[in-house]
Amino acid sequence: MKNTLKTCLLLSVFAASLTACGWLPSSGPSTNRVTSLGQSNQQAVPEVALLDIENSLIQDISQRHLTQSLSALEDNSTGFDVVNRGDVLEITIWEAAPAMLFGGAISETGAGTAHVTKLPPQTVSSQGTVSIPFVGNLSVVGKSLEQIQNLIQGNLKRKANQPQVIVSLAQNNATNVLVVRAGNSIRMPLTPARERILDALAAVGGSTANVQDTTIQITRDQKISKIALEDLVSDPTQNILLHRGDVVTVITNPYTFTSMGAVGKAQEIGFSARGLSLAEAVGRMGGLQDRRSDARGVFVFRYTPLSELPTAEQPKWAEKGYNTQSDIPTVYRLDLTNANSMLWMQKFPIHNKDVVYVSNAPLAEVQKFLQFVFSPVTSGASSINNISN
Repeated sequence: MKNTLKTCLLLSVFAASLTACGWLPSSGPSTNRVTSLGQSNQQAVPEVALLDIENSLIQDISQRHLTQSLSALEDNSTGFDVVNRGDVLEITIWEAAPAMLFGGAISETGAGTAHVTKLPPQTVSSQGTVSIPFVGNLSVVGKSLEQIQNLIQGNLKRKANQPQVIVSLAQNNATNVLVVRAGNSIRMPLTPARERILDALAAVGGSTANVQDTTIQITRDQKISKIALEDLVSDPTQNILLHRGDVVTVITNPYTFTSMGAVGKAQEIGFSARGLSLAEAVGRMGGLQDRRSDARGVFVFRYTPLSELPTAEQPKWAEKGYNTQSDIPTVYRLDLTNANSMLWMQKFPIHNKDVVYVSNAPLAEVQKFLQFVFSPVTSGASSINNISN
């Protein structure tokens, strides 16, 4: 009778435990559940791009980093060398004696002196022209000061006596850049000194945050490029010449990512604008827990712009109706049991607001289940023995 009671109790507890295994506590989804996101057909679940962190992906990321470098935007033509709408020109005309067109004094001996005529400041109109006496309206937009001088002089050559012309820029209203920083934004004119990015930063009073938390963004011709201030200072090739119409933005938001799952501690971790590799991120998380983590299941969750997906992946999402400005829910997977992953994770960048998740190992779930099953059985058996005794 005593043995029968023990057996019944064991079977009852075991059956209840099997029913309960679905709601055993866990730090997050298993590796299989995460990888199944890419094949999910449920309408309630958004489509997810599942990408393995391996050699081809790392090469694609490295190539994209090179093309997005500020040095790739370097161009010696800054736009200051030509006149634009809104600029104010100062035009001076010399006419040799005897000056007939613009007038001049003639002495009793018939000798004369060269006559100098300084025109009122000429503002380049919205049509891109200035008005010159005895010449009319001249189109000057896109021309250098020397080209404008030669143009005016050529038009006066048959009307004036050996005319000479000097054109200078009295006021630069069009060739400038906009520098934006929290609390202070300015419009900085470009000069023959050929200003660069750091000149713009100095003009606005520098950054209000620490250097490691500051990012410089350049907007040019509807293209946006970013660089950490630390990299800009340490690499002179990134300090490129500014162009007319550039927008320089000083961003001082601190960068963070969130660690979750079978790691040392679930937390939000800050890092500098210069960037962080996945290898460094795992180190800052305290590494993987030996008894819990699945080394094949290290994941990075991120919303990735379509234009930043691997080249081979982009057409798949474009066919689904996504455009280049769309953010694609993306899961990057790293298998640390592959020795090459130790190299790949050094080149894989962590982005601001990423979630780095390490799944539990299947064996850890089994151990947790066994502990859940046998702990009440052991205590129950002990209680029965105590009752019987």
